[in-house]
Amino acid sequence: MAGYDPNFLGNGINLPVPSFAPSLAGDVLRSSLLEDDIFAGYINYSIITHRVRRSPIIACVNINQNLYKSVSRSKDWNIDTRIGADFQLDNDYYRSNPWDRGHLARRASVAWGETQRDAKRASDDTFYYSNATLQHGNFNQDEWLALENWVFKLNLDSNGKVTVFSGPVYGDFSRTITPPGREPALIPSAFFKVVCFVNKDSNQLDVRAFLMFQDEEALADKMGNKMFNFQNYQVTITEIERLTGLEFDDEIYEKNPLLFNENPEKREELNIDRFPERIEVDEPSEMISPGESRNATPSTTIPVFIAAAMVNPSGDERESEWISVINLSSQPVNLEGWTLSDAKHEPLQLNLILNEQERILQPGEALQIKPLSPVMLSNNGGVISLYDKPQGNQSKGRRVDRVRYTSKDAENEDVIVRFLYRNR
Repeated sequence: MAGYDPNFLGNGINLPVPSFAPSLAGDVLRSSLLEDDIFAGYINYSIITHRVRRSPIIACVNINQNLYKSVSRSKDWNIDTRIGADFQLDNDYYRSNPWDRGHLARRASVAWGETQRDAKRASDDTFYYSNATLQHGNFNQDEWLALENWVFKLNLDSNGKVTVFSGPVYGDFSRTITPPGREPALIPSAFFKVVCFVNKDSNQLDVRAFLMFQDEEALADKMGNKMFNFQNYQVTITEIERLTGLEFDDEIYEKNPLLFNENPEKREELNIDRFPERIEVDEPSEMISPGESRNATPSTTIPVFIAAAMVNPSGDERESEWISVINLSSQPVNLEGWTLSDAKHEPLQLNLILNEQERILQPGEALQIKPLSPVMLSNNGGVISLYDKPQGNQSKGRRVDRVRYTSKDAENEDVIVRFLYRNR
């Protein structure tokens, strides 16, 4: 049974499976039934299992976009006997609760092969409990799915081949689930994904790394009743290593564009405002590429904020949607050349709808901006960003503020979504 291939990308690139820090090494399930005693190999991917948590540590996946096939979905989940039932969370842990059997190796991405039959076999091979993790239904079917779709359709690569490493992250105060008569199981606080490909422009290895929190607060405190966050971040390889105990190959570390350690030269060159870097990404357009300047600016520099929005108005949404911004500084702020963006459509140039007097936002003053076209506020959730005036030959200015709202925020008509006092 073919598993993960470290040489899959070609171009002389070798990406070995991550090694283990001493804190993790003792918890890796080892068995003579597994390849090299630790790898459970499936078609187009391999799994390493955590013997205490009874869940995967990491899925190592090879994706060939050139050979994708559309195949039917299996309805049956199975125990992998090579790993053993004692080291997998079966359906008792997913029944009658909000937790999905979240594929680490995504079915659609693995469903490729020379023939339809090959792809179907690969698809079916993802339906093992060894490949499942406890993912909240809202997360699995939304934020995680959005990033999976980005990988599935990735168009930055030169040859249609992508290697992906995915796995769970457990916080200091992770939640647990205890089915009747069964042992408790930890629920991951987040998931990581490291995406590797040959860049079509440079013909060199390129890497993007992500953390997707399904309960960010659980990493920080014991407030188990707090609402789920579901925020996605582009991050450094080092942050993932410190959270998981995995140790990635040096080449993966070096090709990731984000920086963990303080670097004054790069801070100035790329407009980095903090180390280690962690950048919110809810849309592909927000991802950082190698050598790309960061566009966020600290709120202490320009204390203008997105205060609220009418996301789901009754009647004509295109005419009735609005966004309000507020100036919390002690000085007037000129909005000349500023833009609003939803990260999906063309930005709204404020000059087009504000007269000269309205563009001067006085201290403490709030301004309601409408109509918003071409910006559109989706009732399924989204991102709103505010940019100042571009300088020199820049295509857009610095990001002054960014807010995010969910489908729950927008489920009722004519309810104002307020951002000013949220965690930003």
